[in-house]
Amino acid sequence: MSLVSPLEVIELLKEEELFQEWKKNHAQSYLSHFFCPVNSELEPLGEWEIGWLDPDDEKITVFALLENGTFAIKPADEVFKDKNTIVEELDLDKVKVSVEEVQKTADESKILHFPTEILGNGFIILQTLNEVVQWNVSFITKTLKFANLKINAETGELFSHNVISFMETHKGQKAQQLQ
Repeated sequence: MSLVSPLEVIELLKEEELFQEWKKNHAQSYLSHFFCPVNSELEPLGEWEIGWLDPDDEKITVFALLENGTFAIKPADEVFKDKNTIVEELDLDKVKVSVEEVQKTADESKILHFPTEILGNGFIILQTLNEVVQWNVSFITKTLKFANLKINAETGELFSHNVISFMETHKGQKAQQLQ
């Protein structure tokens, strides 16, 4: 399975009656991201999920592309973010780098920047972060780390790569007893 271009997916979504009805009641909402789970070889494990942020209640509604080309809507949910972070609008006109180019760059970069990591499944996100439209490619390693690559969606430049220990992201938090 290969990923359809976000531009093609957004056009399909805009034609969908389900989306048109939802948008009438959420006119102030804006496109925030595209998300797709991938395996360690950057092959999609599902279809695109497209997030729309409602700035009034700070909740995201996700439309999931189905295999038959239609969409399902997921209930509005809280945004997974730091409380000081603003979810920025995604301007697809700024996306000049294709999914295929991202997959090629990420494939080459993961070997170069994460040579000792055993990568598991992960995800690709197209989003705007700190006013940069970017492809965010992350993998969960077999040692419970996140291997992350950020690729500028306008230029194709890899501008960030790092490995973050899952345990370090939760350092200082008291363990909860299982019941």
